[in-house]
Amino acid sequence: MPNRHSRGLALLAATALAASILVPGTPAAAATVTVDNATAGRFTASANWGTSTWSSQRQGPDYRFATPNTTASDAAWFKINVPSAGNYLVEVWYPADPGYNDSTPFIVVTTSGNQTVRVNQRTNGGRWVSLGTFSLAAGDYNAVGVSRWTSGTGYVIADAVRITSASGGTPQFSLPLPRGALPRSEYDDPHHDYPAIDLPVPTGTVAYAVRAGTVARVDDSSCGRGINLTGTDGAIYTYCHLSAWSVSSGATVTAGQQIGLTGNTGNSTGPHLHFGIRTGSTRRCPQPFLLALYDGVTPPAATSLPTSGCTY
Repeated sequence: MPNRHSRGLALLAATALAASILVPGTPAAAATVTVDNATAGRFTASANWGTSTWSSQRQGPDYRFATPNTTASDAAWFKINVPSAGNYLVEVWYPADPGYNDSTPFIVVTTSGNQTVRVNQRTNGGRWVSLGTFSLAAGDYNAVGVSRWTSGTGYVIADAVRITSASGGTPQFSLPLPRGALPRSEYDDPHHDYPAIDLPVPTGTVAYAVRAGTVARVDDSSCGRGINLTGTDGAIYTYCHLSAWSVSSGATVTAGQQIGLTGNTGNSTGPHLHFGIRTGSTRRCPQPFLLALYDGVTPPAATSLPTSGCTY
């Protein structure tokens, strides 16, 4: 299984993408509703949730914090006036700190039931972090919650939530990582062993479903914690070396939905995301697929991806 030595990361400015491509954390210019914990009448929490102004990464005048509880959810809720039924990109804002929780459960109330996405609040603070795209009902209700029910360590944080309508319907594709996590040049690197790619990112970076499909967890000495995403096209998209899963085996996910957090589990010499594409038993080079996503164009079909030329 892949090895990847750490190297310096660069940030590139975002470019406009085609309507069918989702850039995680970059909402479309459409109906947007933002709710802060300090918004009057829009946030509820028990007395177990404290208030802090300590971190400058906060959204608004303050944020809320609570200790983990492994026996009850005791969720803090954001009440959102969803303007119309449809698909929405759901994002959360929180300050990050090494003392905050590495597996905070965020609850999204969708038309198919509550969905929980776990977020490492030790990283990616002071920015909007995507939980994924979800089908929400119209109305004014508690739409997003932050639960205390976690075995992770450190305070769980509730600060702000934003929903943005996904204009043009549900996106068909997404980069597997936040766009700002890596420059384009990382997405065409060869793999050292077989058709695949190693993407060097710090532990705790959010990993997204590249397309809609069904999830099966992997947990072995090679891949470590991983996910096989069987796409709606029948291809299998593999993620390895995760530090945590955000979805359960058998779950149906949409493109851009958070499915895990990157890490260094399994046969790995440094934090990175191993990503591969397979059609049947044939391994395919994912580099053309990922470069197309980065460039905002519809990627080639998995069956048309090359089977060689992407290793050294």
